[in-house]
Amino acid sequence: MFTNSFSHRRLIGRSFSDPEVQKDINHFPFNVVRGPDDKPVVEIKNVDGNGTVKQFTPEEVSAMVLTKMKEVAEGYLGEK
Repeated sequence: MFTNSFSHRRLIGRSFSDPEVQKDINHFPFNVVRGPDDKPVVEIKNVDGNGTVKQFTPEEVSAMVLTKMKEVAEGYLGEK
């Protein structure tokens, strides 16, 4: 995917203005912006190759990682 599986999870349940979030976002290899209700949102550029910018909540990123892990495991096992 587009993030480390551990780093975006630090944002879950926190506000963008949280001092720990502000300290952490300087070390992430992706952009974090203020979303609705002062929640941190991961911003990804050029996701589809068209130069568009998409925003995902940390929870959405976690769901995408788990979905991919499930697909890989099912492919290895040859069954669902």
